[in-house]
Amino acid sequence: MLESLNPSKATVRESQDALLKNLEEELREKRYLLVLDDVWNEDSEKWERLMSCLSKLNSAPGSKIIVTTRSGKVASLTETLPRPKLDLLSTDECWSILKHAACSDGSSDIPLGLERIGREIAKNCEGLPLMAKKEITRSERRE
Repeated sequence: MLESLNPSKATVRESQDALLKNLEEELREKRYLLVLDDVWNEDSEKWERLMSCLSKLNSAPGSKIIVTTRSGKVASLTETLPRPKLDLLSTDECWSILKHAACSDGSSDIPLGLERIGREIAKNCEGLPLMAKKEITRSERRE
């Protein structure tokens, strides 16, 4: 976090207290939104230490931390508010995401053979939009 705000103050060899002090200086009286995206660490001690450090920051009112994860355990460890329950996408909805990404020009004409493959990929996504996004990324890398 500190490295993103001020790389010159983020020295790996510094103690946690020194890093926290520098982070507090950078965020003092500033309002921020910290997004910890796609988190998988399920170590409760590490989460308690991180949250303890962040709670000591003298930041402006309205500062928020958002954690995204696909792990129920991580969600349980990090939640301070009730988490929203998101429904899975249908195979057709996954196919729509894939098709839109594959046809960036807005064309809806896809050869039947390719559509069949695309729909199979959509089915393999099992309703998870991130899976659809990863499938698109993998396909782009192969090109």
